[in-house]
Amino acid sequence: MMKKLMMQWIMSFGLLAFVLTAIAQDTEITAAKIIKISNPTHSNNIQVGAILTRQIELEVESPYQLSTETLPMKGSSQNGIELREIQVTTSTSKQVTRYIVDMRYQVFAAQFVPAVMQLPAEKLALTGGQQALSVNLPAWKFWFSPLVPKGITNAKENMQPQFKPTLIDVSGHHQRLWISLAMLLAGLIGLVYINADKRWLPFMNGAFATAHRKLKKLPHNPAGEKQALTYVHHAFNQVNGGNLFVNQLDGFLIAHPAFVKFKAEIEAFFERSNQSLFSDENQNSGKSMTHLIVLSRHLRDCERGV
Repeated sequence: MMKKLMMQWIMSFGLLAFVLTAIAQDTEITAAKIIKISNPTHSNNIQVGAILTRQIELEVESPYQLSTETLPMKGSSQNGIELREIQVTTSTSKQVTRYIVDMRYQVFAAQFVPAVMQLPAEKLALTGGQQALSVNLPAWKFWFSPLVPKGITNAKENMQPQFKPTLIDVSGHHQRLWISLAMLLAGLIGLVYINADKRWLPFMNGAFATAHRKLKKLPHNPAGEKQALTYVHHAFNQVNGGNLFVNQLDGFLIAHPAFVKFKAEIEAFFERSNQSLFSDENQNSGKSMTHLIVLSRHLRDCERGV
């Protein structure tokens, strides 16, 4: 009878232990979920000094959190593999915390024959809950290739010649560069030619260019307007080769077709000139000066052929 009772007790304790283990495993799976494990892209021909990176991304439910104190330490070395850098990125949303653990390893193995090596397995502890849980990062195996074979006696005899990289023909780029620079220079010269008023620039001293420079310095009053009209008349006379009157305007435009597009403005200028010089009517000198400056600039551009 006692044996039977003892057997029942043993079976009950075994069943209870199994249930508790299952509950603990279920809690671990629920509390922490591995989203992604990223290992190096190549697992062969790894040589000494190579940098290998791996990343684990996991979600941890509250109140659990990843214990940073139990993470592998930077600089730790195992079987010729050194952890050069470890970085943890955290983001929280509602009851879940997402961790991204980035690890950079460097190979310092002294092997003279190809060998299978591995990035070490890591155990990431979770704290903050009733039970101490952990997430296991499995080891990652790779083939290590030595730089020189074992038993080499004379390194000089086994050296391989180095070849210079193939040169790239850049003559076409040089040609396009010079063309672009020439176009840029031509554009700058064109802008200067169109807009500059400096007297020392070549081909800039036409009659209307000179008049335009003088007009910009005059005051906007009746005296300045009379002087401006005189400067513009003098420019017309220089281009015409003699005094130009309004009744001679058609012949002037035939002889100088570049000014035809401003025929209406030129006729208005002569009319305004007659009113200002031979009439006592008061006019708006400021407005008149503005029109004269604009007209002289247009005539200067016609003179330059732009």
